[in-house]
Amino acid sequence: MEGPLSTMSAPAVYTRLGRVVSSLDTALLSVGCLMLFSLMLVVVADVSLRYLFNAPLTWAHEVISSYLMPGLFFMVASHTLKSGAHVSVDILHNYVGRKTRYVFEAVSCTLATPIFGLAAWVSAQNTWKDLQADAVSSSGMELPTWTISLMLPVGFGMLALRLALHAAGYIGTLLSGRELKRLPAISGTEELTS
Repeated sequence: MEGPLSTMSAPAVYTRLGRVVSSLDTALLSVGCLMLFSLMLVVVADVSLRYLFNAPLTWAHEVISSYLMPGLFFMVASHTLKSGAHVSVDILHNYVGRKTRYVFEAVSCTLATPIFGLAAWVSAQNTWKDLQADAVSSSGMELPTWTISLMLPVGFGMLALRLALHAAGYIGTLLSGRELKRLPAISGTEELTS
């Protein structure tokens, strides 16, 4: 039985999968931006109320530390990798050729994918256990802990998908000689990434 993907070439499948992952990424990036904006609003309101009326928001610390900061980090992790903004060690990249750089990227993404996939799986199991147990945070707000931990499997899962897509692109480039995935820019150079 042939499906729509079986009649497509490998580069076309890679491109289509890239679009799907990028769409998910964009949705999570939007959530992350909303979290950042909310974080700014909560901090400004809390500080203003604290110093003007001596009446801080009692829930501000917990919402910021349990939802907004972790959510901001995990919702944009995949997009950060996509845009090449993650911290990376590229000392050797200045001294090796383009093909070797592709090998470095392929190996590192291939090794990182199952690690972040496992992190997504374990954190999803913990979130599910929290949901089943109706566990709540130990703070005064007694927030359901699954709502707090849900951001981990989402963020780790998207990062694992992005890493798998990068690994496939780098490996496909090495095997086909056709550039499926561009190399990330080397820090300190004028290279630009799209």
